[in-house]
Formats: sequence, structure tokens, C-alpha cells
Amino acid sequence: MSRVLNTTLGYYEPAFFHINIGTNSSFEKFSSRDFSIFLHEYIHFIQDVTTVYGLNNMYVYSEYIRFATNKVYGSQSKKFSVPIVPLNDNHDNVFLNRQICKLTFGDSDEIKKVVKIVDIITENQSTGVIGSAVDNIESILVICNDDLGEEWPVTFGALSIMENMSYLMEQLICTDYDSSPDFPYSFAEKIVEKIYPEFGKEKLNILALCDLSLQYNNPGKIFVQFLQDMFSVKWLPESPEEIYDSVYKRRNTLNGEGENSIEDVYNQLSLKVRNQVQGYFNDPELFTDIRNWINQLLKTAQEIRFDNKYFILDIARGGKDVFQSFFKQLGTPLISNSTGECTLLYPDKPEGVEIGYFIAIGQIISYFESGSCRCDLLNICKKYKNKIDQRCESAPWERCFDTLLCPYALLWKHWNLKEYTPL
Repeated sequence: MSRVLNTTLGYYEPAFFHINIGTNSSFEKFSSRDFSIFLHEYIHFIQDVTTVYGLNNMYVYSEYIRFATNKVYGSQSKKFSVPIVPLNDNHDNVFLNRQICKLTFGDSDEIKKVVKIVDIITENQSTGVIGSAVDNIESILVICNDDLGEEWPVTFGALSIMENMSYLMEQLICTDYDSSPDFPYSFAEKIVEKIYPEFGKEKLNILALCDLSLQYNNPGKIFVQFLQDMFSVKWLPESPEEIYDSVYKRRNTLNGEGENSIEDVYNQLSLKVRNQVQGYFNDPELFTDIRNWINQLLKTAQEIRFDNKYFILDIARGGKDVFQSFFKQLGTPLISNSTGECTLLYPDKPEGVEIGYFIAIGQIISYFESGSCRCDLLNICKKYKNKIDQRCESAPWERCFDTLLCPYALLWKHWNLKEYTPL
């Protein structure tokens, strides 16, 4: 399960509300090319907070944090080792949920030019937890040929859908943008060309189908299934709005749970995520502002998703002006550049919100998952002349004993980890 999307020109960290743009320019002075990268990554932010797939990803990370910290608390002699990996005994469904995310994410290879899709195959992949609510995941295996005649078997999943959706928005709104490899950035379009080419003549149809597929926890399967269903009855929507009208009538299920409407599944998950994410900051007095920020963000995202179910189409048709109005309404994640300069735009922004906490949470997760010590807040701390030292590279948790606490150290202390030492 990758924690970053599109690291070449910029990236967005799903679930941790951080966009990085590979430029030295400040946000207010972004070039047209910088802006296209920002738009691409901001669409990932929209996918994060306004789709079932994005919300579920946040929930799975929050459950892993709970699991990992409990492992630390239960360690012998206050010592623990990394990585902290859930076992397939599937205690509290942590292993199963992470496996489902991994299998539905799809492959992340880059294929510069996809000349032909040879075959599309649905295959069952085991989650590794027999007798669970979800024993297998239906994956979409695509056999394709590149321009060198090489054959590539790749799994089509959420990554391809998210990247193609973002890349389509770049092309529809911006005039200055970098071309990207066909896989994963245009691969959903290639799937459409293979299954139902007439449907794909209207790019907004593909955009709508990408967005709607992310309202399910297995987007790759849903994308292909919807296309095949439409083709089988020769239904060609007169407008992309009709696709939303059709799909929102369908039922949805999340990780083997009972079926509900898409809106009900989304609302239940959004409330669960709101409580879980606020639980990172479970001292209401110390973290009043950040807790309010989370509540406001997810509440606004929920309203946007269902008060105007066509909002993605509105942005695509309205161009840069409508996009700018939108991100001022929803706000932005933390936006950083190559120098570490940061920007945060948010309506009614609570005074003193420290969004860097989310980057710190991501860094703690990286440490628990892989043993990676270096804190990626380092460049930002340098830019804003926060005190840094060698520990930021090798042992940032040790800073929890300092008088002035950085976000990493404050969370480590707040999560009652200061008495525990890595081996």
C-alpha cells in the first residue's frame, strides 16, 4: 500500500493531508506548470475526503496505528522492535483490511506507451485470511503491449483510476502540463477503449466513471463491471450526469458488510473516520483547533459530495476559476514546496492549526512499518527555523524529552510512547 502518489513532479500523501510541489516558488507565485501539478495532487485530496475508497484508506491507517501502539505498550522491558507487522491471525481485522487495500490498489509500474490491450481477466486473489468476511478479492488483470513489443501483465486498480482522473482534470483545465506515461495515468481510458470505445469519446464520461468507481472499496473491479454492463445493453448516456444518476441508485457494501445505499455507506464511514482521526488528538483542550479542523473538513466534504453529486463535472467544465472557487470552499491540505515553504488555505481557519501533525503521524507510521527513522518534516522545520539536530535523521522520538516539542515529539509523548525504547 503506497503512501504517496506521483512522486516525480509532486506528490500527495493519502490520509495525511500533505501536498508537495517540486518547485522553489511560493504558492502565490506558482507558474502555470506548477499550478497544473498542484491541481493534479489536489484532485487526489478530493479523492481522499469525498470518496468511500479514500475514507476507508484513512480508517485502515487509523486501525494500524492503534494496533502498532498497543504492540509497543505490550512489549517486554519497555523495549520494542520494528517493523511492527500485523499477522494473518487477523486480530481486530487489521491484517485483513490492509490486505484488501493492497489488493485493490493495483500495480504502480510505469509503462510509457500502451499500444494495445490484449486481454482483460478477472481473477480471485486470496486475502490470506480464510473464513473471514472477505476470503478473496476479485482483481482485474490486464495484458497489454507497449511500443517496444513487450508484453506487460498489470493489475488495474484504484491507483490507475485515481491517477487517470487527476490527469484528465489537468488536461481539461490546464494548458501547460507535463505528459505522463500511459500506465497508470491514462490506463482507465485504455480500458474504456478496449471494452466500450464509443463511451470514451466523451472524456467527461470517463471522468465520471473514475469518480464513481471510487465510491466502492474495489474500484478496478467496479470500473470494468460498470463498463461491461453498459456495453452489454448498449446504453450510452446522453450526458455524464446520467452516469451519476444511474450509479447512485445502486447498493454498496464495504469489506463484506451488509448492503446499503452509497450515501449511507459513505456517511457511516465518514463519521467513523472523523472519530478515529480525532482520536489521534484525544486531549480536547490541547488539540481543540486541529479537532475542529478535522470535523469541519470532513463535514464540508460530505456536504459537497451529496448536495451536488455532479461537482466533479462542474469543476472540469468550469476550468481554473471554478476550481479555485472550489478549493477555497473546501480548503487545502498542507502545501509544501522544495524549499520547505508551506501554505494552508481553509475557510474559517481555526487559529493555530498545526497540520504538520499529520505529516508527523505519517512518519511515525513509516517507522513502525519499515524502520525508516528520518523525519520528512526536516525541510519544513529548517525553513521555519525550528530547532533541528541529528536526532531528526536518526531518532526523532528522542525529542519527546525536550522542552520545546516538534509535532513528531509531541505526538510520541501524547501517545504515551516516551517510556518505550526501540531496540
